[in-house]
Amino acid sequence: MAEDVSPPWDGVVASESIATREGQRMLPQLKGVVWERSGADVQIVYDFRDSFIVTDHDGSVEALLDLLREGGRTPETLARALSDRCGRDVPVDDVLAAIETFDGHGLLENGARLGRLGDSATGRYYSNLAFFESFATLARSREDFQERLTRSHVLVLGTGGLNSNTIPHLCGLGVGRLTVTDRDVVEPRNFARQYLYRWDDVGKSKVERAAAWVRAFDPSIDVRSVEASIDGVADVLRLLDVAGPDVVLSGVDSPDGIDDWVNTACVVRGIPYVRAGIWVTQGIVWSVDPGNSACRACARTMANQSRDAASGDAAVAFTAADLFRTKPRSNRGIGPVAGLLGSLSAFEVLRYLTRFEPPAYAGNPLEIDFAAGCAMRTTAWQRQDECECANPQTNSSPRTEAIVGS
Repeated sequence: MAEDVSPPWDGVVASESIATREGQRMLPQLKGVVWERSGADVQIVYDFRDSFIVTDHDGSVEALLDLLREGGRTPETLARALSDRCGRDVPVDDVLAAIETFDGHGLLENGARLGRLGDSATGRYYSNLAFFESFATLARSREDFQERLTRSHVLVLGTGGLNSNTIPHLCGLGVGRLTVTDRDVVEPRNFARQYLYRWDDVGKSKVERAAAWVRAFDPSIDVRSVEASIDGVADVLRLLDVAGPDVVLSGVDSPDGIDDWVNTACVVRGIPYVRAGIWVTQGIVWSVDPGNSACRACARTMANQSRDAASGDAAVAFTAADLFRTKPRSNRGIGPVAGLLGSLSAFEVLRYLTRFEPPAYAGNPLEIDFAAGCAMRTTAWQRQDECECANPQTNSSPRTEAIVGS
């Protein structure tokens, strides 16, 4: 939708901070923006879903856009260059106001924080950087997002159906460090959905083969394999304390209670936790952001309260769920199911690591109906004030720090 705005320097007072951004050198640079003049109006477009129109009687807006596209100028030198092009004095405060307007529309990033990765890394992360451009601002460049990923560490619990799909995504994103755990060996039945493995791997340790895949894919990724069982909260805490991850990604379905153990341990340590799974024809992706979102224990409390109050059809639904749990387990996770759930999980991990946008499924599970065209809906958990997730022992703020590089 096009939006009409006044000229950016028409009586607007910019904040002082935009010139320095907390001491950073500021070289405002235009993203991949296009514009077109129609009479006195200039329509400016970055994403085709959004555009805005500026009235530009004297051509000063277009002149500033040209200068910003060239990049390499501070607000002060922009003001001098714009004054020369316009044939009149343009105060730096007016330029700062225009920069603030453009930044508010997502059109700028700080050129002083670009070009630091080098040719090799820029080529390796070409598509990543193009994606992050859309979310970059003067405060955080696309390279800041990528550098945050290369400094990140994810603990991956299980290398089966879900995580054999998420691990390649994490590697492609450039997550710098992975700790992967599993206790099983590769079996023929895995090949319907687990694409990390090859037929020659049958009978070999999954976690070792998964780590070997990572090393072959990108030798710069620091990957550690841990062959271990998880039989209680203490085992999860031990893994967290040794690994020290930024995020936990779990795809382990057994033994019963493991989701609760991981939830408890992550809440205690203040570490975000991402999980996905499938029940017959329904998939789910959820996460826990300790100190900020409801957790699995909150969901259990809600379910117990609903069960106690249930009658009629609701009571029948609870009975059906109880009967379902008595069935022998059968893994129905075909490749497209594991791939979809794995992609959504990896996206949620990406949100936690970079905060390019808030976590989408934190205490807000996404449900996917594979018997209804993969229809999706979210159903929020209600946070329980008495739950430990409301006050985790380790505050999660170090993992949500501003990602501007040092």
